Amino acid sequence: MPRAHTLCIPGQTSELARVRRHVEAWAEEAGLSTRAARQIRTAVDEAVANAIEHGIGDRAAETVTIRARAEADGLAVTIRHRGDRFDPTDPPVALADVRRNRALHGYGLHLLRALVDEMGYTHERGTNEVRLVKRKA
Repeated sequence: MPRAHTLCIPGQTSELARVRRHVEAWAEEAGLSTRAARQIRTAVDEAVANAIEHGIGDRAAETVTIRARAEADGLAVTIRHRGDRFDPTDPPVALADVRRNRALHGYGLHLLRALVDEMGYTHERGTNEVRLVKRKA
């Protein structure tokens, strides 16, 4: 039976490659298809990047904790940080508006929604937690 995994990283985007490598290994261990593994890897990468860039900001001493657990039908990954509160499950700005305004940001939440089967968010005692689930194909 696959086990749970935890990775704690400094709040720096230079750590994203390490996050992707770990998520790939966890997805393989959980039995996800190659396509599903790429999707959860990309989704976690986006969620962690958002936590760092929009939540933690210039407080690089803050950390992001990524936990993964294989479930019977897929892989669940949580991303936790103590940065600014932001709920990615709120409706994003319409993609047409993002394109029309030629915005540099605003695509990530659409990407997250397209790549995972479930996305949840909680904020408790100053800690943000995003939960992403990818089911086996």
